[in-house]
Amino acid sequence: MTERENILDRIKAANLVMSSVPKKTKDEFVQFAQDEFADNYGATLKYVWDFFKLSTTFLEGFDGKLDKILENIQNVQEEEVPKIRTLSGNNLKGGSNKHE
Repeated sequence: MTERENILDRIKAANLVMSSVPKKTKDEFVQFAQDEFADNYGATLKYVWDFFKLSTTFLEGFDGKLDKILENIQNVQEEEVPKIRTLSGNNLKGGSNKHE
């Protein structure tokens, strides 16, 4: 194996090649790498991947929590609102005629 082939093999081993990336996404990634990581695509990818893992961990179980909140709202909306009749005969909603 020639020295050139050795160098190419080392470069290939250290590079990450991605295909089928939309041009706009690639351009945004490259610009982000230039602005934030001095063109270091490896550090940029690690940052993006770590952020993805963190956000999925944060959102894990979010659906269940959201379902519980919606259930609580539904229960509040279904509760009968107590009415209080005034001396004039009008009804007031949302009160309680219990004296504490």
